[in-house]
Amino acid sequence: MTERRERREGEGGARQRLLEAAAGQFAAKGYAGTSVRDLLRAAGVTAPVLYHHYGSKEGLFLALLRDARAKVEAARAEALGAGGSAAARILRLSRAHSAVRRQYANLAWVVEQILSGPPEAAPAFDFRAVALESLRRFEVLVAEGVASGEFRPCSARHAALAMMGAIEIAARPHVWEAGGGRSEEQLEGMLAVILAGLAAEPGARRSLAPPVTDPANPNLPNAT
Repeated sequence: MTERRERREGEGGARQRLLEAAAGQFAAKGYAGTSVRDLLRAAGVTAPVLYHHYGSKEGLFLALLRDARAKVEAARAEALGAGGSAAARILRLSRAHSAVRRQYANLAWVVEQILSGPPEAAPAFDFRAVALESLRRFEVLVAEGVASGEFRPCSARHAALAMMGAIEIAARPHVWEAGGGRSEEQLEGMLAVILAGLAAEPGARRSLAPPVTDPANPNLPNAT
């Protein structure tokens, strides 16, 4: 019956069912705890179908990660494409990141499990590079705001980390609010506090001295 279903749906249907089944199985059992048999049973496909499309359990998990990363990149492009002030772009980018983060909340939980486990059991994916790329986007926006006088002199890295932290906290409303709360309201409130702290004082004169570089990222301005 499984083989007849595969022929009827074609390759696209089987591929999508594998992705959906993998998302559920990895979230329920973790990456290491999910077997190929679990994935086949949940997707209703045979082993050759999995191996044909993804090569292995790891290949299937990496496909989920690539899908999530593509959504993040598309959301970034849309958020930053409209231009505007540094604060406006930070708000749009934060909202875009938060929306994707909520959409892939289960996948993020699995990634945290992987990072907490033994390195030899982790799939071949540079999670840190992806996280640093997201951080870099916020650093650049903060640095631009400092350079234009919109923001007071500050560490772009520290401000960007605060923004990423706000996104992560907003992705877990069930932890911080009874009944789950509303992640959008939490995010907006935290960003309002962060951006208010970054805002330059009205009428403040910008220093003509060259900015001091951040030791963690010498290409971004920092203040001492």
